[in-house]
Amino acid sequence: MKPDNQDPRNSRRRRWTRGLLATLSTAALVLGAAATAQAADEVAPQAATPQPVTVTLSASDLATVSSRSPRTVLRNQALSATSTQDRAYARFTLPEDVDTTRPVTASLSLTVRYTNATTAGVDVFVEGGAWSGKTLTYANRPSEGGDRLIRSSRTARTGATLTMSLGDVVQDVRDGELSLRVAYRQKSVSTLFHRTGDKAPSLKLTYTPEPAGTPSPEPPSAPEPTPAPEPSTPPTVDTSRMVFAHYFPPYPISIDNRPADSDYYARNYLDPEGENGKHAEYGGLLRDRPLAVAPSGSSTWRVDNLRREVSQAQSAGIDGFTVNIMSVSGTNWDAAKNLFTAAERQGRFAAVPMIDASASVAGVDPETVADRLAELYRSAAAFRVGDRMLLSSFAAEKQSVDWWSRIIQRLQRVHGVPITFQAVFLNASDANMSAFRDIADGYGNWGVRSEWHTSNGPDYAARAAALGKTWMAPVSVQDYRPRAGVFAESGNTDNLRASWRRAIESGAQYVQLVTWNDYSESTQFAPSADHGDTFLDISRPYLDWFHSGAQPRVTQDQAFLVHRTQFVGARPALGHLLASPTLGGTSSSPTDEVEAVVYLTAPATLTVSVGGVATRFEAPAGRSVYTVPLREGTVSATIERSGQRVVSLTSPYRVVGTPEVQDLSYYGVSSVG
Repeated sequence: MKPDNQDPRNSRRRRWTRGLLATLSTAALVLGAAATAQAADEVAPQAATPQPVTVTLSASDLATVSSRSPRTVLRNQALSATSTQDRAYARFTLPEDVDTTRPVTASLSLTVRYTNATTAGVDVFVEGGAWSGKTLTYANRPSEGGDRLIRSSRTARTGATLTMSLGDVVQDVRDGELSLRVAYRQKSVSTLFHRTGDKAPSLKLTYTPEPAGTPSPEPPSAPEPTPAPEPSTPPTVDTSRMVFAHYFPPYPISIDNRPADSDYYARNYLDPEGENGKHAEYGGLLRDRPLAVAPSGSSTWRVDNLRREVSQAQSAGIDGFTVNIMSVSGTNWDAAKNLFTAAERQGRFAAVPMIDASASVAGVDPETVADRLAELYRSAAAFRVGDRMLLSSFAAEKQSVDWWSRIIQRLQRVHGVPITFQAVFLNASDANMSAFRDIADGYGNWGVRSEWHTSNGPDYAARAAALGKTWMAPVSVQDYRPRAGVFAESGNTDNLRASWRRAIESGAQYVQLVTWNDYSESTQFAPSADHGDTFLDISRPYLDWFHSGAQPRVTQDQAFLVHRTQFVGARPALGHLLASPTLGGTSSSPTDEVEAVVYLTAPATLTVSVGGVATRFEAPAGRSVYTVPLREGTVSATIERSGQRVVSLTSPYRVVGTPEVQDLSYYGVSSVG
């Protein structure tokens, strides 16, 4: 470990010296080559010098550790940095085209969630040791070597974003990644940084791209025969109980790489007059959107953004994406291929092709479908069960058993890809299970979206088990479809919690979150403008329970507020088609309530305030849920224990009496960093 008073400029001087020697050596080689060329009377063409570009990167992995919990993986806590007890870690994956022979300058941005610091003290170090956010603890952390990149002259302030120059980091990049460790120098203070959402750590990078078309230094004298493709390496994940999230390609983080206030979501999907008034009849296509990212200057921005989504899902404990295959060409197919690439680059994250039998791919001959799927199965991210690749479906019953059989057979016989098929139905009836018995190794159901129907529906999992099949259980939040004019009353998070309980009690091998990002049906778990990470945060203990088989204890006080921003019967200012609670042919009574979900380490007093009316509850230790009537105005909650306020939460979403358009989706706010 380096002494605290070491001058950080010393390491920079060593780098400058190394750089000078390298430059002199390079100059000598260049001069020698020039002389040879002159003697041969040859003039080499001058290649255009690539110009520097600037990109903003999100972290590919994050972690925090504390000596107060030395052997605990703090997966969902805010990033903490202190002088001795706590450390925060961030890893950033650089774009593939970075020219590491030229300077690569970087600046790190951290947003302070809480601090009681009074003097400057942010220290950022290069972290040379290996670590993973899934396993890192204080006890197994690296030895804290590495150069100090900055000694901040700024003081952390709650709510402030600290942007700190790291200088030229090219010498600190290892295997295309920059790994950092953050501490705070002032003694006996606590400083927390946001971990998720649009306030998560980011790295602004300026670099020169490698020249395009650089020839191989030692080309072979004769063409080499093309080797047979190696079998895909499965992701290093435990396959005994897996949690997947259904990924819907039409709604990535960014559609057109433009600023959030003028991008395609803002102009065309959220605006009732968007796409030349195409969606005016129902008040606009969407009511929510993904958390926005800044436009990127990189040519790989689509894959970079998908990798960000993979990282978001990983941070929430999700093992992989079931990727909706809507077509085998065009934009959505390209997005599916890019997602497999992103998952492979991120690592330790699985991807499963899920053929959508209600989409245009259903009109393609099965041999062509199999040929295109074979491209996806070459990815190391493609998930396998034992020695077979997993294939799944949306609405399997919408295509014949013969159609599915021909896809599976061609993959196995022509492409050498053995398949295990998890047939997910819209209706997992006895007839459908029986029809697919000979070709499917497992079943699943798309599920319903109201608490009563989730809790009291047929025991499909038991029926699957009786046939010797595995089960993929659906877990969902809500479902509201403005374009179709229907919704299911989910009762705030009643349906979410009921579907998790049903999945855990059913003995399912797989869980599918329905969905990660289908904003047109308002089913998204993904971090969004209207609920941030709330539904992922509420789900985390259930997800860990499913993985481990044991209900986790509460180790941190947490609170969540879930509510609509308008009454179900409100009449919007803009006249358009209004939705009724009849999704899927079922009906349930709509509710107008604010819900507070609390996870407490010890008993405490919960106060929920809605529209200026406060309601107090004496909440026990553990997990509990409280509701109060919806009112116009602001929604907030506090938790107090022994005269001290331990959680304070105010929803940024105000309840209004006359909304512009109808919006029956639930909004959410979380106290988790």
